[in-house]
Order: sequence, then structure tokens, then C-alpha cells
Amino acid sequence: MSHDGLRRSALPLHPLLNARFSPRAFSDRDVSEAELELVLEAARWASSSMNEQPWRFLVTRRGGKGHAELLAALNPSNQAWADKAPVLILNLVKRTLSRNGLENYHARHDLGLATAQLTAQATALGMGLHILGGFHADVARASFAIPEEFDLVSVIVLGFPGDAELLADNLKEREIHHSQRRPLNELVFHGEFNG
Repeated sequence: MSHDGLRRSALPLHPLLNARFSPRAFSDRDVSEAELELVLEAARWASSSMNEQPWRFLVTRRGGKGHAELLAALNPSNQAWADKAPVLILNLVKRTLSRNGLENYHARHDLGLATAQLTAQATALGMGLHILGGFHADVARASFAIPEEFDLVSVIVLGFPGDAELLADNLKEREIHHSQRRPLNELVFHGEFNG
């Protein structure tokens, strides 16, 4: 499936930004080691507060070490389609600053920047990804023995988009009709806040 025909904004956004969506249908095509390294490298170069780089990515591949455990940590409604994707990535942040042990109030923001860059690179390669909050962090923490100093924030389901017709009916409609966004005038305020 090509992203070339997908256009959501009426403004002339960069094609990568306009093409991004969150698929639930994934093809059988695998993500190569080189492709995976490239999307992770894009994340690595994101900016972060005080250059802390608080993000960590726990990467699993279908059929490989840790994949079944991470899949089991997803909500059942997400397991139903995420198991088709070749890669699952658990996104974590280190809660404290390395330099002084104080709370890093920007850690999740910085993870968002890293995942945005990962998303742009994946889209450029023709991949799709779906970032999930619907998972049980306590289950994932126990499965992977993750220390308490890390917050488990989200899971990326990564692969190449597939045929929406293979999804269950309740998911097919959501796949075909991509979500809308609020208009800018509800999100942006000039000179004063009136939201």
C-alpha cells in the first residue's frame, strides 16, 4: 500500500506528514535489520531537554525473544490486530536526570519528539506504525524486569501497511476512514489563551 494518494490536510504539508496514519492492517512483509536500524537512528537524533535523551526502546520481532511477552501485555482489543505486525517496540523514559537525580519533567515530551522522528523515517520508507497506550505497563515491567526508574509509556506497532479487508468489520471502517483533526482555531491561540 502506498501513502502517495493519502492527503488529509488542505494545506501544503510535507508529503511525509500528510501521509502519516496509524494502520491496524499490516502486510506479511518483514522489516529488515537495515530498515529497523534506520528508524531507530532517526529517533536517536531527536532533540531533548539538556540532551538527556531519556527515551529507551525495547524492540521485539514476531517469533523472536520477548515478542510474545510484549504482545501479551497489550489490551486484548489491540492484540487482535497487532500480532500481524513484524515489530513491537516498548517505549520507556528514564524519569530522573542523569546529572543530578532530580525529576525530568520533560522526559515524556522528549520521547514524543523521538517517536515523531521515528514515525517520519518509517513513513519515508513506506512503513506504517501505530502508537498504543492500550497496554498493561505492570505486565510489561514484570515480563522484562524493567527497573522502577523507568516509566513505560507506549508501544509502537511497526510494519508495512496491509489489506484493510482482512481486518474485523469493526476495525475495517476505522482503517479506511482515517481520523480527523480539530481545526487550528481550536488548538492555537494568538496573544491570549481562550480555550
